[in-house]
Amino acid sequence: MGDGLDGRRVLVFGASGNVGYGAAQAFLAAGAQVIAPTRSPASAEALRAHFDGAIEPVIGDISDPNGAASLADAVAERGPIHHAFVSLGPWWQEGPLVRQTPDEWLRVRRMMLDGHVHAAMLFIPMLASAGGGSYTVVTGMGAHHYVPGTSLLFAAVGGVLSLSKVLRSEHADDDVRVNELLISARVERTARPGVVEAVRLGEFAASIARDEALRGEVLTFDGSAR
Repeated sequence: MGDGLDGRRVLVFGASGNVGYGAAQAFLAAGAQVIAPTRSPASAEALRAHFDGAIEPVIGDISDPNGAASLADAVAERGPIHHAFVSLGPWWQEGPLVRQTPDEWLRVRRMMLDGHVHAAMLFIPMLASAGGGSYTVVTGMGAHHYVPGTSLLFAAVGGVLSLSKVLRSEHADDDVRVNELLISARVERTARPGVVEAVRLGEFAASIARDEALRGEVLTFDGSAR
């Protein structure tokens, strides 16, 4: 049963990672068409193979302004989108801030924060032009509790929390429902003690997209069902 998502076009960032993989699988299972941004032709082919051709990769680097614009053009060429799931950036734990370089800060900031800013600028208007839908900003506990060694990550994802608050406020009354998905569990593709299977997280994400009553919320995933 599609349950409101059947035939909808969903933009899923991070489909090659654990969180995005779970979201892509859940949206596919709900009958949606999944578009998955990726940075290179090689990674696009790897995504096609991994999902048995069920998803449609599009190429572009969301962390770079020019790459983000190219990505938006590629998405627009494929038709309207109805939902966006924005999960960006890997874990980073490389030590105290004073041991880092400006170049490393720029790299981490682009991965963790700039990509979220570019995605919101480009894809929220695209959702609006298609008549509305949902836009989910994905965050984690790394922005709430400092772990030694995560200096640059903590600084960058703090900006993502502020961005989420801005977007949820600015779109409180229009056709695009912006919510934040805060992940407080360890998520991997295969469940094991202390680890939640990615598809369970994906099912939670799909429930946010289909629930038209959710707007401006921060929804925490701790491994339990909604």
